Amino acid sequence: MIRMTGSAFIFMALMLIHPAAWGDFEADLSDTGQPDTPQMKEQLLARAKAGDADAQLHAGNLFFKGAEVAKDYAEAAKWYLLAARQGRAQAQFNLAMMYDTGSGVEKNQTEAVRWYRAAAEQGLAIAQLNLGVAYAEGQGVGQNQLDAVKWFRLAANQGEPQAQFNLAVVYANGQGVKQNFVEAYRWARLAAAQGHKTAGNLAQDLSRQMTLEQMASANKPADASKLTENPAPENKSTAGAESNNIYLQLGAFKSQDQAEKFMALLSAKLGDIGHPFSLFAKDGLVRIQVGPYASPNEARLAADSLKARLGFEPLLKRR
Repeated sequence: MIRMTGSAFIFMALMLIHPAAWGDFEADLSDTGQPDTPQMKEQLLARAKAGDADAQLHAGNLFFKGAEVAKDYAEAAKWYLLAARQGRAQAQFNLAMMYDTGSGVEKNQTEAVRWYRAAAEQGLAIAQLNLGVAYAEGQGVGQNQLDAVKWFRLAANQGEPQAQFNLAVVYANGQGVKQNFVEAYRWARLAAAQGHKTAGNLAQDLSRQMTLEQMASANKPADASKLTENPAPENKSTAGAESNNIYLQLGAFKSQDQAEKFMALLSAKLGDIGHPFSLFAKDGLVRIQVGPYASPNEARLAADSLKARLGFEPLLKRR
């Protein structure tokens, strides 16, 4: 176990709550827009009653926020449930939060986990984070540190800073993974780069406990074979045809604004790296990518260099 300084106890406590979740929920609600006139509100509610999933999600937001209607959490939960049943990931997450906090519905962490999982399996990073916390705490589901790490990692790989911090903590303490200060330090630095308030403190605490060899390893270029979870062998007969769609992915976000902010941070940190940054939207996520590269080998060499500067592994992607 990591030496339990006072700060380490704080890191553990922070991992076992939802510090980012409710604030993110509020932000998501406020970002969805509000009807400017009573007529627009009535049109929205009419579409929701007719079964439009997007309108049902927005109707839930209206009642949750009290925008042009009286605030009514129970009514909000009703509309979220209807949209959630139609597969809207954001509605599933919002409904899970309401069950988790007992807002508008009776508090039920089993139901919260059910809906977190539904949204998490669709790739919603904040839902993956909260599902990981549920497994870490054993709330609404059997405690399972391996599953906690799995969901933290999925969210962390999408750029969710609280998940990156949580992953740093589990590596530092050896919870569900073999204790690894190098990986803990890498994830803590990445979370800190996105403004996580305590990740920088964790990175500093770890650096005081790491050996010189461990610090050197933390900045060692990545093994090219690990750039993808299931790297496919390069087919020389098709390499030329694919040479224009090979990119390195540095993050993925659920909102354009988040992606643009992190891309600006990366651009300022890295400067000119020989290939342009770009945003690529797919499957409900906005991805930060660099490229294109002429071949997978060229991309892997670039990834080695970037890993040493960023502290995390870029992913090789084809568009």
